[in-house]
Order: sequence, then structure tokens, then C-alpha cells
Amino acid sequence: MIKLFFKLYTFFYIFYLRLVYHKQIEIRGKIKANRFFRVELSRGSSLKILGTLDVKENVLIAVRKNATLTIGRDCFFNRNCSVVVREKIEIGSDCMFGESVRIYDNNHLIENGIIYKDKYNTKSIRIGDGCWIANDVNILMGSKIPKKSVIAAMSLVNKELEKTGIYAGVPVDYKKSI
Repeated sequence: MIKLFFKLYTFFYIFYLRLVYHKQIEIRGKIKANRFFRVELSRGSSLKILGTLDVKENVLIAVRKNATLTIGRDCFFNRNCSVVVREKIEIGSDCMFGESVRIYDNNHLIENGIIYKDKYNTKSIRIGDGCWIANDVNILMGSKIPKKSVIAAMSLVNKELEKTGIYAGVPVDYKKSI
């Protein structure tokens, strides 16, 4: 009974998103969900889902004003993941995200000792095809993760990673090849 409810919820939620945001959203595949998830699209934003997207409960996808998010084919977001875009984030195909992964292409602007709550620094993020991002990883603005890389649990990615491999730490450091 619960599975049926969430299949219906997902169907109607996607229908609603396509109806209300038809100029901003492109879903080429389908979205599979087993619990509630949330998509927030602001004016001028763009969300492209290029294939099947599997989301677990409490996933947030927020694309802010004039920003772009592209998610490749066959991606999986586990519970409590957040993707917040103010410029551009590209996620390749066949990527897996563990529980509580956070991806932000922005920071609050700090200028002359003032921290602004509504002004931001931004820099795009690119995650290559076939990546596995383990639980509790934070990926920050300007990060680039090469295809088929693994980011170990509880790591912080805050830079361009040079080559495919296994990375871990705060901030991440190259550990070994795959």
C-alpha cells in the first residue's frame, strides 16, 4: 500500500513539475522515489534529467535564479542529499551518492567584514560519469571530480581533482588508483 502511494505521489509530483515549470525542466527518463523528495526551481533556472533518477527520502534539488543543473542517466541519490545550485552543476551518468551528501556551487559573500545572507560567490561544479560519492561528503564550489572516481565517506571536496582514483580526507587527498 505504501509503495503504491509513493508511486502515485511521484507520478503526480512530476506531472505538477512538468506542468508548472515546463519551460525550465527537461526529464528524458523517469524519476523513481520511495519517499518524499523536493525540487525547487526559481525563475530562469534550468533542470535537465537525462535518464532515470532514483531518489530516496528527503532529497532536495534546488536550482536558484538563472542557474543550471544537469543530471546524467541512471543516477542515485540516497537519503538526505542536497544539491543547491546558484550557477551551474553538471553530474555525469551512472553516479551514486551516499546518505547526506551536500553539493553547493556557492558561498555567502563576505565583503568588508560583512557576511551577506542574500549575496553569493559562485563557481561551477562538474562530477564525471561513474563516480561514487560516499556518505556525508560535502562538495563545494569550483570542484571537479574526474570520471569513475570514489570520494570516501565524510570527505570534503573543495578543488579540482587531477586524476581518476580514490580520494579521502578533509580536504580530500588522492589515495590510490582504482
